[in-house]
Amino acid sequence: MCRSWCLRMWSARCAGRTATEWGRTAIELDELIDELEEALAEGRRVPFSGRLMVDEERILDIIDRMRVAVPEEIKQARRVLQERERILNEAHTTVREAMSEQGLLQAVEQERQQLVQAAEQEAALVRAGADDYARQVLEELSQRLEKFQQSIRNGLDSLKQ
Repeated sequence: MCRSWCLRMWSARCAGRTATEWGRTAIELDELIDELEEALAEGRRVPFSGRLMVDEERILDIIDRMRVAVPEEIKQARRVLQERERILNEAHTTVREAMSEQGLLQAVEQERQQLVQAAEQEAALVRAGADDYARQVLEELSQRLEKFQQSIRNGLDSLKQ
């Protein structure tokens, strides 16, 4: 129940973000990782077991926010691309209407096709860049989590010895 509530609340918070706020997602992920480390550091050791007792609700809340942070960024990138394509389509329609009124549509049809092709290529590049960025953020997150897990294993191993 807490997870779904946290997800809804976090999604609602993300929906109103501005473009500059989206640039902060990587920083937010860093902050969430720091918060996760802090929550684990605040946990209490269970004697003779090598286990750590933590605030489950807090940990799950942090994990939910991590899950939402990256997918929302990808959704925002897609929205930006769609908006860009919509604006381009409107511009093409406006130009086509203006040229039709002046009888110049046939003379610039070839140029229009070139512009559309260039816009499609640029959109593909932007999509590829967004995918690369999302992949990079996820790989960095994965590496950090692996380091964190290794630290936990090392701590457990030292306590076992």
